[in-house]
Amino acid sequence: MSLNTLIDELNPQQKQAATTDAQHCLVLAGAGCGKTKTIVARAAYLIANGTPANQIQILTFTRRSASEIVARVELALGEQARGLRASTFHTFCMFLLRRAPKAFGLESFSIIDRDDQLMLFRLIRGKDDKKNPNALPKPQQLCDLYSFARNTRQKLSIALEKQHPEFLEYKDQIAEIMKEYESRKRTRAFLDYDDILAVVASALAQSEGLVDYVSRLCQHMLVDEMQDTNPLQWALLEPLKDKINLFCVGDDAQSIYGFRGADFENIHHFKERVADAQILKLEKNYRSTQEILDLSNWLLDNSPINYDKHLQAYRGDGIKPRMHVFPNEFDEAKWIAIDIKERHLLDGAPWHDHMVLVRSSFAARHIEAAFIQANVPYRFIGGMKLLETAHVKDLLSLLRVIANPLDDIAWMRFLTLWNGVGDVGASKLSQQLLAEVEFDPIFNKLEKFGRIPENSILIMKQMQVLKEHVEACVNLAIEALKDQLEQNYAKKDWSKRLSDFDLVKQLAAKHNQLSEFLEEYVLDPISISEIERQEQDDVVTLITIHSAKGTEQKVCYVANVSPGQYPNARAHGNFDEVEEERRVLYVALTRAQNELILTKQNLHQWATDQYDEQGRKIETYFLHDLTRQLCITETHYKQREQTVKSALIERQSINLDFGIDLD
Repeated sequence: MSLNTLIDELNPQQKQAATTDAQHCLVLAGAGCGKTKTIVARAAYLIANGTPANQIQILTFTRRSASEIVARVELALGEQARGLRASTFHTFCMFLLRRAPKAFGLESFSIIDRDDQLMLFRLIRGKDDKKNPNALPKPQQLCDLYSFARNTRQKLSIALEKQHPEFLEYKDQIAEIMKEYESRKRTRAFLDYDDILAVVASALAQSEGLVDYVSRLCQHMLVDEMQDTNPLQWALLEPLKDKINLFCVGDDAQSIYGFRGADFENIHHFKERVADAQILKLEKNYRSTQEILDLSNWLLDNSPINYDKHLQAYRGDGIKPRMHVFPNEFDEAKWIAIDIKERHLLDGAPWHDHMVLVRSSFAARHIEAAFIQANVPYRFIGGMKLLETAHVKDLLSLLRVIANPLDDIAWMRFLTLWNGVGDVGASKLSQQLLAEVEFDPIFNKLEKFGRIPENSILIMKQMQVLKEHVEACVNLAIEALKDQLEQNYAKKDWSKRLSDFDLVKQLAAKHNQLSEFLEEYVLDPISISEIERQEQDDVVTLITIHSAKGTEQKVCYVANVSPGQYPNARAHGNFDEVEEERRVLYVALTRAQNELILTKQNLHQWATDQYDEQGRKIETYFLHDLTRQLCITETHYKQREQTVKSALIERQSINLDFGIDLD
């Protein structure tokens, strides 16, 4: 492939975007309209026209999409593309922090993840007042509130009002807890997930010299999924916009992460925030048939928000979407399982041609049960990330203390793994260990402690010597902990947990430094499904909608589109939340390539739409007025019988990946 081939494959809208001469450009790319192809072509076009590859920084939201973009540009340009950088926002900021730590007021620091944050909040918050156990938010609520306030750059009182108005009267106490949390981070030179962005954004806002330095490193910034950026991420881009070229791609209709602080207005107000920005659209959809897009377009057309886009199918006409209505969630789940099985056994369709979209891992439970009962192989995406599971966190605690013996949170987790070691004993010993600057006295104290097997301490000594060899370190850590972890998880599916360590080894093999390995997967936890063994590829995908961005499949089932679910009852009466719910459903509908199948339960819930103070309609159910021209409805009054005898009931030999949350 060459640049000419790449450009020739673009449609006129994509070509205009990829070859624009504008300093700043926002590309509004509809679902399935080739936004990644356009970003790849843009990067290749810039490099081929004289921009050094290492002067281009592509910012994405996942490691997978970053590596895919770089690979495709290198395929087109070969050696000329060497040096092109693509990474997540957090990884880009880490690149800057590691490159020039003194410019950001940092000499040395450790990254802490959410579990570490929770432990700090738990320690600071103390025990609940027995007389009033609900007086203060739980550690998890405190952690979420703190992160939301930082990412949205809002005062604590405003964030409290939005997230937990029931705790407003305790604002001062909550503020004290957060002040202490920040103090402890500073004392220990810890940076949490949000600090990584905030430190860089703050320094850029205050130092023109630093802005010049960063703009010399990256002349062009290409930002993917612009609709998912939050105010803190915008604060990174804003100081740079006068010195660099911004090329941002996104879809306002797919902004579904408001609960994490994503700011829908980063797209809608782009023209106001970036003077002279060119706004372009991609509306030719290559994924779906027109019937699927007609339903998706109709959903947006009913919104008071002007999305100003109407997707057209490059592939033309196909099968009209269908709605299947059931008496309850059990019949609904069983029908989905049997329908997929019939397609596989009777029509020869591979399992992997089918994707089932649900709201949450909780909402998937009936479908998982039906799949297991019907022997339908599947994988679940959207639950626990590999490096967030308890047993892997245990393993990482040992790797972390070898990488940084001042990491007291990791010491606490590591020490409490062992029999007979509680929080008090671990806390006392960890304080003694933190006072040491060399590893030898640390190992001496661990030996005197007497709770950790001699062989495990011996292995730790080997790890300390080999910490530049990441894979060897991981193998040694597993050896040091395996017997104890087997005891700890004896009744919690130990064999499945043990196999997860093989996946950790696969990740470790890609890294040369222990600290780099630990940092990368704290910043962007990788899902088990991303690195599962290849032989499990022919499975049905059961996925949460919030994990489904960028995915597509020939046949898509969107489960439980019932009243009270779209929009969710919790959003009723709130215009912004209801409209985000509309976008969630839009993302689900636009995953389908050939067939879109909706299922719901026969709930006769009708409610009057409301209007907010600006006169905007707030819908209570998006699919009330669905017409036969858009979607064919079929009601199932009785439990569907299996229509295929021996083929369906014959037991299959299959490899199931349950994707169960093991904690």
